[in-house]
Amino acid sequence: MKQSKTTLSLISAALTLALVVSPSHASSQKDSDSDGIPDSSESLIHTDPLNADTDGDGVNDLKDAKPVNANYVTKSGGKPSPVSIKDVLVEDNYDYIKRKDAPDHLEIVLNNTGNEAINNVVVSYQIKSLDTDAQESYSYNIGNLKASSTATIHFDDITGGGHFRANPNSIYKTDQSAKLFTIHVDADGYQTVSTTKKKDKGGAEQAD
Repeated sequence: MKQSKTTLSLISAALTLALVVSPSHASSQKDSDSDGIPDSSESLIHTDPLNADTDGDGVNDLKDAKPVNANYVTKSGGKPSPVSIKDVLVEDNYDYIKRKDAPDHLEIVLNNTGNEAINNVVVSYQIKSLDTDAQESYSYNIGNLKASSTATIHFDDITGGGHFRANPNSIYKTDQSAKLFTIHVDADGYQTVSTTKKKDKGGAEQAD
């Protein structure tokens, strides 16, 4: 996934395979997110069939040389951020509303200690396999953080407030190796806040 030529070759191969498997229906294959990549091929290149811009970098997956690697640059300038990352979970999640275990997913607790709301907060995260060095990175604008407040943000397959769609074909789900998550939180005018979290071997587990 690191080399753009390799990724483009994978996309080309996936599209070719789709044509070979069903040439008479190639023009009518389901493409749920209208990104130009059939749903049946998205899993081959680790992209999301329901998101035309899987990594959140603003580039359509078909046109993106690295569709699951959003380019990220840490912000060193600006004021110290009033936002802190209080907690991160990548496994053993719990649904406090339903009072039962939840499927493994990235869950971040953010705290804004400032007296003003922070607008256009962007959460970016990288997933790196500690066995193969394969890596992916994603970026999300999560909106605003109210003044003097705490917010829990979920990256999963649930819709609703505080939930943002995660890539179901990510190495988080498909790779059994141990992984390192690096999380960054950015807002205009403030320095980047970052942390890391390790996940043990095994893919993202479903709740019992």
